[in-house]
Parts: sequence; C-alpha cells; structure tokens
Amino acid sequence: MQLSNTETINRPLDEVYTLVRDNLDKLVPHMPNIGRIEVKSRKENGGKIEVTNHWFAKAEMPSLLKKFLNPDIFSWKDVAVWDNAAHKVDYRLESFVANDLFEAKGTNSFKAVGADKTELTISCNIVIHADKVPGVPKLLARQVTPAIEALLEKMLAPNMTALGKGLNQYFGSK
Repeated sequence: MQLSNTETINRPLDEVYTLVRDNLDKLVPHMPNIGRIEVKSRKENGGKIEVTNHWFAKAEMPSLLKKFLNPDIFSWKDVAVWDNAAHKVDYRLESFVANDLFEAKGTNSFKAVGADKTELTISCNIVIHADKVPGVPKLLARQVTPAIEALLEKMLAPNMTALGKGLNQYFGSK
C-alpha cells in the first residue's frame, strides 16, 4: 500500500516543521484514532535529529479478533531522522507486537510556498504481513488474516494522511 498526501498549512515553514519535529504530541487531539504519542529518545548529530516516538492508537476490534489479538498491535514505534537543512524527515515504523508484522518506510517533506504557507508532502510505503500476527491459532489464520489486514490499514492510513489536516486544525484553534 502506497500512501501519499499533500496538504497546505497556513503557517510559515519553520513554525510547522518545528512543531511536527519537536512537539508532535500537541497534534494528538487533531489526529483520528490516536490516543497518545510519547517521545522515547532524541539524539542530535550535526544538522540531523533522530527521534523515536511511540504512537498509541485507539481502535475498535471485532469481537472475533479480541480473543486473539494483543491491543498493542495498534501501537507502533516511529524512528525518524530529521534533516533540518532539507526540511524533511525519513522514517520507519515498527510494530511493538512483532517486528515482521508490517514494513513501513516513508518521507515527509516541508516546503515554503509563500511567506505564511507550508506545503507538507507525505509519502509512505506499507506492506502488511497479517499472517505473522502472534496469538492467532494456525487453524484460524486464513480466516482472520483479511480482517487483521483491514484493521491495520484502517488504523495506519488515516493517521498518515491526516497530519496536514491536523496541523491546520491545531493552528486554527490557537
């Protein structure tokens, strides 16, 4: 699944870039399905900053899956390398539950398109391996795999593409 989205935010580039890089948790109320974001580490090296965030999603699971799935399946680690000179971030997402549950890598680019406007372009490639979900009995794996894939897509996709809208809502509420 390839996700991409471009959104214009009605704020200057440095303000938008700095908010997303340093205070992502402030956007939680404006992002669908996210309960909280916790910063776990931050390392600065020259013009680059590596930040690891833990994202905790809010998701409704079908009853059939509740008995098998750990709720942490809907949370993930975001390892991001911010390039301040290029105003972009390269990231990879990792599952808390199983390292091979999905592969997700992407880039978010921030570009000034006027004195008070910033264009945010999000591009992320996600491959879901729902058959690798721990706790699902092998006899049921074939039956529940499509439901697990649909849930993971439903959780990841809106949050990846809603960042720009969330930024506009955040700045609109100030």
